[in-house]
Amino acid sequence: MTQQLSVLLATEGTYPYGAGGVSTWCDALLRNTQDVRYTLLPIMMNPHIEAKFDPPPNVRRIIPVPLWGIEEPSEFAAGERFADLYERKQSTDDGRVEREFLPLFRQFLSAINSGGSDPAAFGQVLVAMEDYFRACDYNDTMKSRPVWETFAETMLDFSRNAAANLPEGARTHQLPTLFDLTECLRWLYRFLIVLTVRVPQTSVAHSTAAAFCGIPCITAKLRHGTPLIVTEHGVYLREQNLFLSRFRRLFFCKQFLLNLITAVVRANYFHADVVAPVCHYNTRWELAHGTPQHKIRVIYNGVDTDVFHCGPAETRPLHVIATARIDPLKDIETFLRVAARVRETHRDVRFTVYGAVADREYYEKCLALRRELNVDVAMGNAVDDVVAAYREADVVLLTSISEAFPYSVIEAMSCERPVVASDVGGVGEALEECGMLVRARDAEGFAAAVRQLLDDPALRQRYAKRARTRVLEEFRLDDCVAAYLDLYRSLAHIEVAA
Repeated sequence: MTQQLSVLLATEGTYPYGAGGVSTWCDALLRNTQDVRYTLLPIMMNPHIEAKFDPPPNVRRIIPVPLWGIEEPSEFAAGERFADLYERKQSTDDGRVEREFLPLFRQFLSAINSGGSDPAAFGQVLVAMEDYFRACDYNDTMKSRPVWETFAETMLDFSRNAAANLPEGARTHQLPTLFDLTECLRWLYRFLIVLTVRVPQTSVAHSTAAAFCGIPCITAKLRHGTPLIVTEHGVYLREQNLFLSRFRRLFFCKQFLLNLITAVVRANYFHADVVAPVCHYNTRWELAHGTPQHKIRVIYNGVDTDVFHCGPAETRPLHVIATARIDPLKDIETFLRVAARVRETHRDVRFTVYGAVADREYYEKCLALRRELNVDVAMGNAVDDVVAAYREADVVLLTSISEAFPYSVIEAMSCERPVVASDVGGVGEALEECGMLVRARDAEGFAAAVRQLLDDPALRQRYAKRARTRVLEEFRLDDCVAAYLDLYRSLAHIEVAA
């Protein structure tokens, strides 16, 4: 009898509650590996987010982990009796916290402050903390006076030592304020909620990011020897660095969060059996943070070429589109500036951004810029039929400042549409000679490339034909799914039935 293959698939801010490329990848993987039984563990912002996807029947269980919008993590503890939760709370007091938790907490904070320099030890302390929270109440522990005092003392000592090691003449080092310490412990309380989760034992654990969603996969590896795959779509550490560069907080808070994220990322890389980035560009980050070359296996994203294919030509005004959510990483501001420049010479060209609003504050900023530029660009709405959107396009424009291997590029290529894109991440690996690359944020460079394509139908056609051929040869969904299925089977030592 053939052994049933089971996979714990952990996500963060994506499937099934978020749109975007990672969710598209997850849904395609699940639906095209119907013989695999999945347990889905999505980390989500709050418990009130509506699902964007309906997982297929081979997802046997979903264990949602909301980080905000809850008073007690036990509110969403799946499959636990109230009596057990009550007993855990009753058995948690300051004395037990001091005896059993504080030694672990000090090790944990030391690992954070070192930026995860010893990922093996960091993994072990994650398991020990998880064990503690199986016996004691998370909320009462993390909000206890001993934890607060230990956190404040440890971080103040760390900051004093850092100041003492600064060279003479360096900028005055400021100790963290009460606000800094309170804010950082508040973040830690939310991010460590994942340690309260109990997951079933599976054949393989698969984290869709080298992030906090990988923690249950790491502890499964250390407890049961469960093989671990980490797929890197966007480079989590790079994207968090970009996010923190915009973060309007004091230096101490930013540094604490960056150290925490770095420790978690390195632990994911260290404990993974295979790190599977979606492009070669990502490997430079993984290698730089200690991942051995032999662990890395690039698996490109793929598209269903039977769905994404060229439609009939239509006579209409020229149309430049983007399929991107309204988010700072997508740099919609540059798209608007490109539209304004191109419309100076090509007044009848239409511009549209198909994508939901992911960041309301950024959307308002884009609306203000659109008014300032006095340019007509439709944006702010997701599209139900993305294939139809590509077929309306004469040029597909991607202005992102950070990408891995974006679906918007290979989908457009499969639909035989020429692409102008930022030269970031693995975009160049996808396009090669099938489109035009421009330096990120270079509005004039983008505008020149778009004008060239709009003025030269033959060039658009050459790029379109090359693009479709390249997708058929390199980026088919069947090949992507088969690579992961082979990886699951080989790590779980499961033979394919004859």
